[in-house]
Amino acid sequence: MRKFISELLLIIVTIIWGLAFIWQNITSKVLGPLTVVGIRSVIAVVFLGGVAMLVPSLYKSQDPKMLAEPTTKKQSWLLGGICGIVLFFAMYIAQVGIGMTTAGKAGFITVLYICIVPFIGVFLGNKLNKFFVVGLILSVIGFYFLSVKEEIALETGDLIVLVSAVLFGLHIIVIDYSAVRVNSMFLSLVQLIVVSVLSLVLAVFKETIIFSDIMSVVWPLLGIGVLSSGVGYTLQIVGQKDVPPHTASLILSLESVVAAIGGVLILGEHIGIREGIGMFIVFAGIIVSQLPDKKKD
Repeated sequence: MRKFISELLLIIVTIIWGLAFIWQNITSKVLGPLTVVGIRSVIAVVFLGGVAMLVPSLYKSQDPKMLAEPTTKKQSWLLGGICGIVLFFAMYIAQVGIGMTTAGKAGFITVLYICIVPFIGVFLGNKLNKFFVVGLILSVIGFYFLSVKEEIALETGDLIVLVSAVLFGLHIIVIDYSAVRVNSMFLSLVQLIVVSVLSLVLAVFKETIIFSDIMSVVWPLLGIGVLSSGVGYTLQIVGQKDVPPHTASLILSLESVVAAIGGVLILGEHIGIREGIGMFIVFAGIIVSQLPDKKKD
């Protein structure tokens, strides 16, 4: 039951992140990427900090349970800092790469972390059943049909996006390690503080920050700050407590499908037969990946 609830939380995160692409699209036309990431992270920190102070029982309920050796405050800050650094570089490098390649290829290459996470897990001693592997292959094929409308020819931008995919996969792994050792809300707060500081410091040197521009997209910023960063990253941590990282990565990768559906329903974008086939194959892959591997005695 706990695993089912955790998977449900990750599905909610997927929906939030997928729909947040619409707000990100709006803000990216006005503000630089570092400014957007920095401000949304600051908003998320204020939101989570407020919730923790107003509802202390909710904060306390996110403490790790049944640890043989309780995590010290110093270790908690260290794990949160590592999660934040990995997340920042994943987000920033992805943004750099996206500007040097097509949106379709970038979207496909980014979700390749669904392949990277399981293979990292294998090196860490995790086992994969045959249905998960089949589902993974189907999902990659589906994402290709959904995202890529031209031939794949790796260029510099594609390789940069691939590096970000590895970092996103690594972020899921470090969250998997940290989520069972650190209070979920504390871990989320620390990683977002790190992301906001690194983003805004770099933004001061690399981008032009104009207050009137920020105010012109304040509502989309509040949306991605509160929901995508504040609620989304916290629920990811809570959800990953009882879900293996390779399964979590597959669920979270559905954000691109949600984004495509949201684009049709909200922005009036068009999905063709190719994209529709891709979505169907992705969903089939997700279902197949969750089948139990009944081994013969």
